[in-house]
This record gives sequence, C-alpha cells and structure tokens, in this order.
Amino acid sequence: MIITIDGPTASGKSTTAQMLSCKLGFFYLNSGFLYRALAYILMNNNGYTAKNMHAVTKEDIRAIELDSLTYSSDDLDNPHIHYKNKEITGYLKANADIDQASSILSTNSEIRNALLEVQRTIGKKHDLVIDGRDAGSVVFPYADFKFYLTAPLEVRARRWMHDQSLRGKSIKLEEALQQLRVRDERDMSRAVAPLKVPEGAIILDNEAYTLEETVMMMYNLVKGFKSK
Repeated sequence: MIITIDGPTASGKSTTAQMLSCKLGFFYLNSGFLYRALAYILMNNNGYTAKNMHAVTKEDIRAIELDSLTYSSDDLDNPHIHYKNKEITGYLKANADIDQASSILSTNSEIRNALLEVQRTIGKKHDLVIDGRDAGSVVFPYADFKFYLTAPLEVRARRWMHDQSLRGKSIKLEEALQQLRVRDERDMSRAVAPLKVPEGAIILDNEAYTLEETVMMMYNLVKGFKSK
C-alpha cells in the first residue's frame, strides 16, 4: 500500500507522515531528505552554494552516482541517508543553506527525474508512507491514499519559526512570512512537478487539530479502507 502526504512548507507533513508510518507499521520515506542529500553532495563535492544551485549541470548530476546513495529507516522511522557508505543524515537537518539549496534544486528537471526512479524503487519494496510536494501528483499518482496537508500562512510561519528556534536561530514573524511566501511561490510555479493538490487527495487543514488528532484522522481512514 502507498500513502502520500503532500503540502506546503511547515504544514506538518513530515512529522505527520513519520507518526502515521509508525502507527501503521509502514516504511517512511521523507522525499525532501533526498533533495537535501543531493544539495549537500553538490555543495561539498562540486563547490556549489545555495546562491548558484541553479547552475547545476547534467554532468554534475551524473557524477553524483545515485547508486551510492541509500535511504533507510530505523525502528522509529527516523530517516537515514548514506552516501558512499558514509552517513550524511546529520548534515541535512539543521542547515539553512541546505534548506535553500534543496528548494532551488527541486526545480531542476534532471534532478527530479533521477530521484523519481529512486523513490519508485523504494515503493516497490515496501508498504509506504511518503511526504513531499509531488508525492501524490507525480511520484505515486496511483497511490492507495493521498492526503494534502495545509494550514494558513501565518500558522505555518509560526511553526517554521519554532523549528528554527530549536536550531538556535531567532527569526521574526515578518521574515518567516516572507520566506514562506517565496518558498510557496517557487514550489507552486515551477515548471516541473509544481506543488498542487493531487487528483483524488483528501485535503486536511490542520490549523485546529493537534498532531495526534491529524494522525488519527488519517489512520482511521486508512484502517477503515483496509478492513473492507
């Protein structure tokens, strides 16, 4: 079974997907981590920065050797990424430059096509919960369940501010709002696999719900479907 959870930045999709996968006993795939991993590799091996990530070439992408990139989950469905047998997960979580670089990289059609195959290969091996911005529209358009998780911009901005504060970075609300506006516009207007509500997706605005309540709504829908 494939379950996709799409949505904009700070909609809570990653945490929700991880909790749902644990509850169902499914494999969790954080698609954003794959883009972060490639951004990290290009920045460390090819000298790219977040500012010039638009200039990545096909040759640079081929040189990454995607066969050397592996994605796994532990017992709590925490994602782990190894590149050439070295774990790089810790470098991908708390770096604002990686955030920006991966967002820009996600507009690259060569990158998206390469990672499309990586994600679908994982989906062939597991019952899967995947979160992303094109998981239900492009990667797994035939998914058994599609969810689109969202919340008003200011709610998402405050969540993003909180996440940044946990990383030791203080950001004012207006700056958070502006950064999310830019990210939303980039995600929704990109030529390749733009962020949108996938066909047949269940839309959940989680402004008024706790994380646990959101997960339970999804869980009950999936379990009700599986029991038929």
